[in-house]
Order: sequence, then C-alpha cells, then structure tokens
Amino acid sequence: MMRKGKMEDVPAIMKMVRETVEIMREEHNDQWDEAYPTATIFETDVQNGTLFVLEDEGNVIGSITVDQNQPVEYKLIPWRKEGSSFIFHRLVVNPHSRGKGEATKLIKFAEQYAIDNQIPYMRIDTYSLNKKAQKLFEKNGYIKVGEMPYHGKTRPYFCYDKFL
Repeated sequence: MMRKGKMEDVPAIMKMVRETVEIMREEHNDQWDEAYPTATIFETDVQNGTLFVLEDEGNVIGSITVDQNQPVEYKLIPWRKEGSSFIFHRLVVNPHSRGKGEATKLIKFAEQYAIDNQIPYMRIDTYSLNKKAQKLFEKNGYIKVGEMPYHGKTRPYFCYDKFL
C-alpha cells in the first residue's frame, strides 16, 4: 500500500538507507554515504508533503520523494522536453524485500502522481557507478539523455527522462 510519509516513518527509512549504503559500498558505489541522504532531508520531504512510502503488513518497505525540485545542474542536460516535469529522488527499498518489484511499484506511483498533476513527464538522475539504478530505470522505460557533474563526485551522474 502506498501512502504519504509521516515523521514516524523516518527511522524505518533511515534503517533502509544505512543497509543500502552498506550494499553500495560492497558494490564500490559511493552514491550514498553517511552525509547523504540524512534523516533531516527525509523530514523535510515529509514537511513538504513529497515523501511517499510503500507498506507491507504495516511495515515500511520502501520510500520515494516526488517533486518538481531540479538541481541547477539539470540546465546542462539536453532534455527531450522543455518546461515542467516531475522528478523522483531518494528511491529506497528494504534490502530484504528486493527482487519483488517494490522499486518498480514506487516508480509507477511517481509516474501516476505526475499524470494526476497534469505533468506527464519525468526526469531523474543516478550516479554512473549505480548500475542497479540504471538497469531499473531503463527497464521502466527511461531514456538516458545526458551526463552531469553533481555532488562533487569524480564520476558523472546519468540523467534520464520519460514521457508518460
């Protein structure tokens, strides 16, 4: 079940983030670490009404932030459409629930949210070392449109978009 995130969801989300950071480290992917994302960022998402969670039997097993906040670096990208778009950020799934399609459910929710808000166009980015996210985005119909420097990383971030 998808629902709006609440402050009391943040500890469960942060537990998933910490476990995900460990997996990323094992995969030599430093997209997330102790400095990002933080509980404060998720709390701000809750306050902004942009955090959504996926529950299973009353437990939070994933979360996604859906908004229109684009990093300034997006101006460098040759997007396939100008104007308004929705972006999803900080997609995380409980590592113990992976492989069951939960990440795709969260993405499909974000896409429907954009459609419901009359903006049928999504933009997203992920670190070039995050091969799992790239595969997930491509499997869900996203097209790579460019690369950008971001978060002070030595490698680029890949940018994707999708018409809904």
